[in-house]
Amino acid sequence: MKSKILFFLSCFYFTSVQAEDRIHIFAATSLTAPLEELSAKFRDKHQHSPSLTFASSSVLARQITQGAPAHLYIAANQRWMDYVEQQGSLRPNTRRALISNRLVIVGNKDHIIAPFKFSEAIKIDQVINQRSRIAIGDTNHVPVGIYAKEALQSANLWHEWKSYFAPTNSARSALALTERGETPMGIHYKTDILDKPQLNILSEVPESMHSPIIYEVAKIEGKENASTSLFYEFLFSEEASNVFKRYGFKTLQEK
Repeated sequence: MKSKILFFLSCFYFTSVQAEDRIHIFAATSLTAPLEELSAKFRDKHQHSPSLTFASSSVLARQITQGAPAHLYIAANQRWMDYVEQQGSLRPNTRRALISNRLVIVGNKDHIIAPFKFSEAIKIDQVINQRSRIAIGDTNHVPVGIYAKEALQSANLWHEWKSYFAPTNSARSALALTERGETPMGIHYKTDILDKPQLNILSEVPESMHSPIIYEVAKIEGKENASTSLFYEFLFSEEASNVFKRYGFKTLQEK
């Protein structure tokens, strides 16, 4: 009987330790592929499997400030990291720039659309017909949509283009519309379309026309454990850098 009790107690203790060391990572949907690969690599190294939650940076920011059990937050937009920090939810001095991305205008190959230069000279009715729509993340809160709005405003195209938008609640939802051909065209992150043979780049949006697309990572106040620090540092390792580069991201040297 004593041996059975000891066995159950040891199992309970082991499960409790595992639960305490569990890492909950809240990250932008555009990071799904590289973070899933990095999570597997981390598990192989440290025997701890991070729990990954993907959504728009805005949705995750609100969840974190309302007490969601996140240990790390990786945002695709500095504005939403600012919001979490202003709410007192970030651990001080842990906010770091990680990687960057590009914005592109993409067409579905089932729709014949000629490549064009993104500038004031381009008229939307010269690109697609008036009944067509453009897939885009919501321009009020989804980072990819926020960047797109900035670029369109810089090019004096915002008022002409906005009536064509089919806004969605995340970068991945917008991408799905273009990939399925439900919209002939979309404004997306360059990294999201690199492995999509059905899509082709029609135009690259000049980086000077919008805020830098910087992904930042930070620890959440009061939620850190030993595994959190290990994964946080792992994100800045050469191994992680190589994974991000392979998925089309540009790594940053800021420490």
